[in-house]
Amino acid sequence: MACGHDHADVIVVGAGSAGGAAAARLTEDPGCSVLLLEAGPDFPNEFENPPAFLTGGTQLGHNFAGTGAPTPDTDWDYWSPPLVNGRRVHHKRAKLVGGSSMINGSIAVRAAPPDFERWQEHGAPAWGWEEVLPYIERVESITPIKRHRREHFSPIARTFAESFEEVGYRWVDDMNDTKAWNGVVGQWPQNRRNEVRQGTLVTYVRAARPRPNFEIRGSCLTDRVLIDGDRAVGVRYLDESGEAREVFADEVLLSGGAYGSPAILLRSGIGPADELQALGIGVIASLPVGRGLMEHPQCFFYLYGPPELAEMTLPGWPVAARGEGDGWWSFPLALDEEAGHCAYSFALAEDARDGRLTLVSADPVEAPRIDHRLQDVIESDRFDHAWDTFVQLSETAAVRKRGATSPDLERPLREILQERMGTAFHPVGGCQIGRVVDDNLRVYGVEGLRIADASVFPIHILNNPNLTCMMVGERAADLIAGAR
Repeated sequence: MACGHDHADVIVVGAGSAGGAAAARLTEDPGCSVLLLEAGPDFPNEFENPPAFLTGGTQLGHNFAGTGAPTPDTDWDYWSPPLVNGRRVHHKRAKLVGGSSMINGSIAVRAAPPDFERWQEHGAPAWGWEEVLPYIERVESITPIKRHRREHFSPIARTFAESFEEVGYRWVDDMNDTKAWNGVVGQWPQNRRNEVRQGTLVTYVRAARPRPNFEIRGSCLTDRVLIDGDRAVGVRYLDESGEAREVFADEVLLSGGAYGSPAILLRSGIGPADELQALGIGVIASLPVGRGLMEHPQCFFYLYGPPELAEMTLPGWPVAARGEGDGWWSFPLALDEEAGHCAYSFALAEDARDGRLTLVSADPVEAPRIDHRLQDVIESDRFDHAWDTFVQLSETAAVRKRGATSPDLERPLREILQERMGTAFHPVGGCQIGRVVDDNLRVYGVEGLRIADASVFPIHILNNPNLTCMMVGERAADLIAGAR
């Protein structure tokens, strides 16, 4: 397929966790031509000349307080509206083939069966545990998953595990066990190999790249879906030079993520009619696009000790704890190995669905307005149980014997949250199953258009969503192949 006005059987927009998986699976049928459009750069020689996709946290630069850190071209540069103190939270999302699966913490933890029971209760009856499990297993067969041995834990990881056990949490060897929830601490599985993140660039896309029915176009920013009557017929995008181009397809699959897919739909005339009309966008289908945006609010509580406490013997975060009920999950990390600064991070696994994404203009270059209602979280009591648990942990023998104390204990919780709270970089929702798409991921009212990414989650899962996004991509490929 050459640049310009051309045609593919399926166009996939977005080469991240879901889009990379879906596109690669679809190309297994040699009779199905697939064009994968990605707004960020491609790395076609990544196998011979790998970029710096080593594990151990985001490659976009840690900036958890949201105070403003330099970011490379592979970040979308999304920010929250200002909080009451003027601080803005950086919503880091990766812009490259592989998406955020290539800059995340490599956490390969499954969503739990109760997560999918809640999906069914919130409008996705065909997405129960029995329906999704084969696709989760298919993902795990593609992305190598590794578990750290406890004897190799870093000092802060050992402290973390011991302190949670001391206050009554049960140790589990496998956090992907269906019963590894509610009062447990254990090893977080990671999809990593030779210290390289096993995101979709180096797994799914690598396997599909040589196939003659597969084309990847990097640095192509999708503007909108082309719609003829009530049917999607292609995509308009801006190429690397900024020139508008159009490509056509029998089916369009949007996989731009919880921020990208809603924005593309809105620019295409699919969304709340009043919002579209205010921007001069003609209404194709009035749907609650961009509504119900969800996140995992997250805050670091500091723990300071001797320098050896912060020594890192392994990349990443090898243990995690899950709180009672659906309240929160936690993990440790070292911040400064010279000063001995560490933290216990707590992220809320909450059901709040009051976030919202809206367009500022119809220009695809202009970032949408992303409001996760973080100020509301700060002013609520949602972190109280996590904070009480941290206070209890800081007083354990496991912490005291290592000479660690927390400067946060002398400060009001609300003051800490106002200064430091951000998100876990887990945005979902905005195009939910049952509201914007049906159980087969088809956009209501528009033929030939589906969505497969975190935006279709009807309710947030209780932990990291990356593996679940890949599962959605796997299932989307089967749904499209079945329809073909």
